[in-house]
Amino acid sequence: MRKVLKASAGTGKTYRLSLEYLAALLNGDNYEEIVVMTFTRKATAEIRERVFQHIEDILRKGEDSKVLESLQDLYPDLDYDLDRLDLIYREMLINKDRIKIYTIDSFINSIFKQAIAPYLGLYAYEIIDESKNKEIIEEVFKKMLDNPGDFTLMEKFLQDNTERYIDHYLALIEEMLNNRWKFLLIEHRRREKLEVESLPWLLAQCLDIVESIAVGKGVDLTDSFFKKDFQSFFAEYSKLTGMEEKEEKILKNYQIFFRTSFWNSRKITGLEFEDLREALDIKYEEFLMNLAAFIYNQEMIPYEEEVFKFSSRIFNLYDNIKFKEKQFTHIDISNYTYKYFFEADLVLLEGDTVSEYFFALIGGRVKALFIDEFQDTSILQWKILKPLIDQCEKVITVGDEKQSIYGWRGGEKDLFARLEKILAGDKESLLTCYRSEREIVGFINRFFVDLAEDWEYAPVEYLAGKEEGYLEILIGGESIRRNTDTKSFQALSKEKQEEIIEFNQKVTVNLKQEIARRIKSLPAYNNIAVLARSNRELADIAMELEREGIPYLLESKDSLLEHEAIKPLYYLLAFLNYRDFFHLLKFLRSDLLGINNKTLRYLLENRAEIEAYFLGQEAEVKYPGLEKLFQEIKRMAELDCLELSNYLIETSGVLERYRGNRAALRNIHYFFQLMREFNELAEFMEFLRENQDSDQLKQLPVQGENLVQLMTIHKAKGLSFETEFFYWNLSSRGGGRPHRLELYIDFDDEYGKIEKYLLSNSRYEKLFQYLGIDFAEKKARRELMEEINNLYVALTRPEKNLFIYIEGPRQLVLDEDGRCWRGSSYEFYEEALLKAAQADTLFDLVERKEIGNLFSGKGEEEEEMEKLVDLSAYFKANFLDEEKIKELNLRKDYKLSLVKEIKRLEGLALHYYLEFIRYNRAEERAYAEKMVLARYGNILGPGRLGELIRRINLFLQEKEEYFAGEWQVFNEYELEWEGEIYRIDQLRVNQERKEILILDYKSGITRDQAQLDRYKEIIEDLTGGEFKIRAEFVEI
Repeated sequence: MRKVLKASAGTGKTYRLSLEYLAALLNGDNYEEIVVMTFTRKATAEIRERVFQHIEDILRKGEDSKVLESLQDLYPDLDYDLDRLDLIYREMLINKDRIKIYTIDSFINSIFKQAIAPYLGLYAYEIIDESKNKEIIEEVFKKMLDNPGDFTLMEKFLQDNTERYIDHYLALIEEMLNNRWKFLLIEHRRREKLEVESLPWLLAQCLDIVESIAVGKGVDLTDSFFKKDFQSFFAEYSKLTGMEEKEEKILKNYQIFFRTSFWNSRKITGLEFEDLREALDIKYEEFLMNLAAFIYNQEMIPYEEEVFKFSSRIFNLYDNIKFKEKQFTHIDISNYTYKYFFEADLVLLEGDTVSEYFFALIGGRVKALFIDEFQDTSILQWKILKPLIDQCEKVITVGDEKQSIYGWRGGEKDLFARLEKILAGDKESLLTCYRSEREIVGFINRFFVDLAEDWEYAPVEYLAGKEEGYLEILIGGESIRRNTDTKSFQALSKEKQEEIIEFNQKVTVNLKQEIARRIKSLPAYNNIAVLARSNRELADIAMELEREGIPYLLESKDSLLEHEAIKPLYYLLAFLNYRDFFHLLKFLRSDLLGINNKTLRYLLENRAEIEAYFLGQEAEVKYPGLEKLFQEIKRMAELDCLELSNYLIETSGVLERYRGNRAALRNIHYFFQLMREFNELAEFMEFLRENQDSDQLKQLPVQGENLVQLMTIHKAKGLSFETEFFYWNLSSRGGGRPHRLELYIDFDDEYGKIEKYLLSNSRYEKLFQYLGIDFAEKKARRELMEEINNLYVALTRPEKNLFIYIEGPRQLVLDEDGRCWRGSSYEFYEEALLKAAQADTLFDLVERKEIGNLFSGKGEEEEEMEKLVDLSAYFKANFLDEEKIKELNLRKDYKLSLVKEIKRLEGLALHYYLEFIRYNRAEERAYAEKMVLARYGNILGPGRLGELIRRINLFLQEKEEYFAGEWQVFNEYELEWEGEIYRIDQLRVNQERKEILILDYKSGITRDQAQLDRYKEIIEDLTGGEFKIRAEFVEI
């Protein structure tokens, strides 16, 4: 049996797949011979849970079970034996480890682990994520940087980029590695050159025709017969006599010929010249075809060979590092598994299907194979699974090509679209939406039906009982406003001008701000999500939520070291610790400094001298701006961790740069907090290296219970939300870097092999039509299909309420048909929007269009946003004068009395001052005073802070014995004991007298004697009674 289930968003894919699993059990299949594959670990857990729940429901309710009823609807002739099902259920409970429900990645990994890895002499390895893999990509770049030949080769691919960011080099390597699967499938063969006629001769024929028209008009052939862009070209070209010179001139300027024809159409008009114009078009087409062929021979073929050569070098360097470090991503594992899967020595195949040995390796035969989210299966995964699929008696795949949004990792929408033909199976569509209310389902149906050619959509039904739903559609943005600063506007009637001005006033210019304001008007935040295409857009929306005081979760799985605010600091610290030139480059190119391309070139060309300079050798750096900066960096290398953290807080500018960004400041604060726990930079960097993948070094979100979730469309896939706000930025469509490497491939209908390929550069795409190459059109189509798929995923997440805020791409001006985007690449969206929103024109959406009734569910009680520990250090608070104090103390709802708050802040200031005091030296006191004034001066005011410092200095004079040079001092000493963390204000150790002094500083706040006693007990246990221990409160 072969079945392909086409399941639109929210139509119960997981439920259906778990029913199919149950049907297989009831039909007599052994659960150990049923394999289920999904895309995510979350989905595997969900299917496993559903299977057990369904069995329990049938066993408990018998014929009254709704699950059994659904099964019988699917399979009317299904026989079931409840006693046998009970036995199966008990066995499955005992042997849960034998239930074969995997992610596709984990299944491929099992093949790699059992067969491929041992074949390659690899018996232990670590699976890493893409963020950690960036370090290995950087290592590849470093090795290429060290090899002049490799670096020259890489620069050749980037020679057309106007900005040579280091990230572009890394992106090129990463792109090669992400597309490695294509290189594995391509059968490389050097191309034959095309025949080419003489280009000067063909161009001369075109010029002869234009001259014939000029003669026919009784005039000389002058510059006016040429378009402006060509006039200087032909002026120089006409002076050349040799054919080689002319050919060289044509080739040097070949791109202008592919932009437009060279003649001025207005100069060759006239009915009597119609035949000559037709002949000119034909002859110019012939010229362009030969010019394209010439470029193909001279540039495109050598470029492709260089790509193969360059990719081979990258893959070799990458593989050497990978197998040395024994660290692999799931993409690596797919690549290596495919590369060796068909090796005869491994005996994994018998003919075109898997062998008995293969089954033995994976733990037994597979009779039934169920694959969920098939549209996300990569081509390599498909080719590895195909021999297993062909061997299975029952194969059921579930997916939705409309949700195929992973093209960048090898996913192929058309593979699933053609799957029923490839498998010779039956197709069934799931067309009832269990997720969304009626109004939302109706909007989705109206929007996507007949949206675009080759994008198929079948309308779905809403579930009975879900009769409500709410939509709000708003189009806005600065781009849609009419320009009133033009001569054409001034020429309009006063009435028309007033109409345009009135329209401009209606436009919501800042849609991201409006999203925040609209969310603030809702009663609760705990089941609201904001979706956008990019992380940058989400960061902007997060800032607006911040301004409105709305709690949000912009969760990131990324390492703290990958945070945009932390990366520059990390690069600097890495250079200071390791003296690694690459880290210096990344620090200098970061947003904090942003050196230009000319400076980067100087650094690359003078690497040896710069490295010598930082090693203290006789070397000079003579470049404007760098000398002073490098001197400062050298001085930083002499500071310990505490001094360096303070210096960076004061001078790096990172706090000022992220002022107002609560999430960024929280991560900055956390990073410095970690740094200050170490005495030496080397220790801190070792800690970061060893823990980079731990939860301890994950980025911190601004979080709480009642908050708004922000996520990209990719992260939202598979999820649903009660209320969704979708920020749709139409003005950001398309783009990308110009002149980039492109790897074009075409598969046969069954995705068995690559029929055509071309490794080229996007700058050659204009030549493709003259070479009979259709890759550019197919690429554009794939990009459009994936764009629509992203839109579909975004719009199908909400259950109750959907807010769509659209950033318009251009001025709204109605044409004669009442349309505004006619003739643009996004005009089809206009028709879909108007139909779905039931509006006449886009102007109807400028003041927001509402459909249905807003659902306002009761959320959890709103809680105060989590306070960031000691973040006051990074904000300039308003000065608390005495009048303000009196005013605030009169407010009965003031949650924390001002007196207590001031005492708390004084306590923080006290501890902060004493962190810098080890031996009560004058320079320590001066530095401590400077730091505490910088942090708390604006909060406590100069008078109150001055009094506090006076009290501290008086204490220091009275307790000189605490600060004698014989003590080894540990400020803010952290103890971990029996799973709990204890922080001691100051720990002083006298090794000679075998004495330990525990000091707990107080400034009027209640003492906790039990806590102090606990400190003493722990230290006594740790030191085994070797030291005499004193513990004292110190009142200041």
